[in-house]
Amino acid sequence: MEMKEIVALNERLREHILSLAKAESWKRNDELIAESIASFEGEPYLGGIQNVYIVGHGTSFATASNAESLIAHIAKVYARALHAYQLREYPEEFILDPDKTLVIGVTCGGNTVSVKLALKAAREMGAHTMLISNDGNASCAEFADLRVKTDCNVEQAADVQAYSVSHLFLLEAAYEVAVLLAKKNGAADEKQAAVWKEKFEDVRAKMACLPELFDEMEKIATWYKGTGTENMVVLGTGPNMGTMVEGALKICEMAWKFGAGEELEDFAHGRFREMDGKIPLFIITPDGKTREKVLDLLAGCNISGTPTVLFTGSTTPAVERLATHIVRMPEVEDEYLTPFLYVFPLWFFGYHVRKMENGLVGEKRFGLFAKDIDFKAHFNEAGEWIG
Repeated sequence: MEMKEIVALNERLREHILSLAKAESWKRNDELIAESIASFEGEPYLGGIQNVYIVGHGTSFATASNAESLIAHIAKVYARALHAYQLREYPEEFILDPDKTLVIGVTCGGNTVSVKLALKAAREMGAHTMLISNDGNASCAEFADLRVKTDCNVEQAADVQAYSVSHLFLLEAAYEVAVLLAKKNGAADEKQAAVWKEKFEDVRAKMACLPELFDEMEKIATWYKGTGTENMVVLGTGPNMGTMVEGALKICEMAWKFGAGEELEDFAHGRFREMDGKIPLFIITPDGKTREKVLDLLAGCNISGTPTVLFTGSTTPAVERLATHIVRMPEVEDEYLTPFLYVFPLWFFGYHVRKMENGLVGEKRFGLFAKDIDFKAHFNEAGEWIG
C-alpha cells in the first residue's frame, strides 16, 4: 500500500473516532436500541432475573466486562463477564438457576461462533438469552430469545481498519438493558431511571473534549517513542476493568505493540518484577476510591524508575510529584460511567504510535483476523498445510 493511501485511511479513522464528540453520530444507535428494547420490555420474566452473564471475545469481551459493572450497579443483580468459549464449554458451572438467569451475547458482527454456541448452551440449560449486536443478519440470533440491535456496523460503513466506535455503541445498549432490568425488578423507578439517562447524556456532552485529548495523547506517544520500549501495561479496576482490557487490546491492534492489561492491585503481586525502567504503566484512576492503591503503585514505580501515565479527573500533591505524566480527564459524577470516556486516550495513544511509524493503524498482521485463526481452514487432520 502506498504511503498516500495509508495517510488517507489513518485520517479517516481519526475522523471516525472523533465523530463521537457530535451528538448526531449517536442518533441512529439511540433509535435502534430504543426500538429493540420496546419490543420486549413487557416480558414479565425480566423482573425475576437474578443472574446475568455477559459473553464475548476481544473487544466484545471488553464491552462485556464494562457491562458487568453497569448491570450489577444499576440493576442490583449478580453480573459476570465471561469469555464466550468458557461458557460454551462449561455452562453447567455457571447456569445453576436457569429460570432466573439471563445470558447476554455481545458480538459486533453477530457471527462469532463461540458466542453463538454459548447462547445455544445457555438456552439448552433453560436460561434466558439475549444478543447485543448489529442491525443486520446475525447467525447468533438463532439462539437469542431477545435481541438488541445497534449501529455497530459503523466501522465497515466508514471503511476503517480498527474497531472503536462500535465498542461504545454496544456498551450503550448494555447500559440501557441495565436500566430496563432495574425498572423491572424495582431497583429503579421511572424517576431514578430518568436520572440514569441524564447521567449518560452528561457523559456524552463531555466528549466535546475529544479533539484536545487526541492532541494530548500525541505528546504522550512522542514521549513513549523516546523510551525505546516496545511494550506497555494498562492498569484498571472496578468499572474500568473492561476499559483496561479494551485499552491494552486496542494498543496491540492499532500499534502492533504488546500491551498487557492487569487489575490495579494484582499487578503488584508478581508481575511488577517485569518492569525494566522503560516499560510504562498506564493507570486508569477516575476518582478517589482508587487513590490509595495508586499511591502505592507510584511509590513502587518511583523506587524502580518505572514511568507512569495517569488518567484521572483529580490529583493530589503527592500524585503530581510522583507521576511521570498526568492526563486530565473531565470529571464524571458517577464512576460507573467513566468507561465511556476513559477508553479514548488509550485508543488515541495506539493510533499515534502506529502513525508515527508510518504504518496503517489497525492493519491485520500475518494476514490474520480472529476468524482466520482456524486449524481446519489451513491444515488437514494430519497437520499438513492445505492453504
